[in-house]
Amino acid sequence: MRIRELEEKSGVPRTTIHFYLRHGLLHPPRKTGRTMAYYDETHLQRLKTISQLKKGGRLPLSLLKEKVEAADDAPKAAVNAYDVRKIVATTREKEKKRAEIIKQAIVVFTRKGYHGTKIVDITGALNISTGTFYLYFRNKRDLFIEVIDNVFRNIVGEAAVAIKDETDFFRRLRIRGRVFYENYTRYNEVLNQLRAEMAGDDHWPEEKIKKIYHGLTEPVRREIERAVKEGIIRPVDPDLAAYALTGLIEIMSLRISLDQKYNLDKIIDFIADLTLNGLLPMSRQSS
Repeated sequence: MRIRELEEKSGVPRTTIHFYLRHGLLHPPRKTGRTMAYYDETHLQRLKTISQLKKGGRLPLSLLKEKVEAADDAPKAAVNAYDVRKIVATTREKEKKRAEIIKQAIVVFTRKGYHGTKIVDITGALNISTGTFYLYFRNKRDLFIEVIDNVFRNIVGEAAVAIKDETDFFRRLRIRGRVFYENYTRYNEVLNQLRAEMAGDDHWPEEKIKKIYHGLTEPVRREIERAVKEGIIRPVDPDLAAYALTGLIEIMSLRISLDQKYNLDKIIDFIADLTLNGLLPMSRQSS
């Protein structure tokens, strides 16, 4: 239906509908042109839900979003006007729901690819409404970017935990390599999709790639810089060394996946052997 028909059936003015669209209370319509937008029964139901919730009085926008989300997940008979005495959804519950969407998105993006994935593929698997999805993410790209950020946080976070009690420079690098490999095999397909997006006209994939690799290499760069100052390794460019080591473990992770000839331990031993002589202090290179 066009917006005029949606106005008539819902009793909600056009300006209010546009307001709900801008603020994510109403999910986007299906567009067939720059000025041609079509709405369906889910939009009508969402407007009826909002109207019902607002019967109890004026609500802050953030609170209205929470009530709408709760109404989406609750049986229709349970949708009542807002009662100020009721406790609203906690931040923890909202973050849990957001995390569930991201987790499922990783599975779907990995299986279907970015362009092959539809929002309904994700919402259907989670048994949530499309409207609920738009309370957390503006669109599929917004979710994909959040997925990439989540992957990055997992890699960096797991590495930080794994090396927490290790003080030896070389063993810390080995641990980082192992964590990177484990996450690389888990998220490789999603990262490849991000790289593929760099071929398009948008600039966000390139900026995201830069941010990810900076985040991955920065902890390694700091460790190398400290090791140089302490005389553990000879003077090298910490930034280039960090990228070189990250690139080595990434390409070797690919090598492991090609056949059964090598395992992770053998690969890490090889990288250590390949780089060790180049990283030893000058006074020890000839010994």
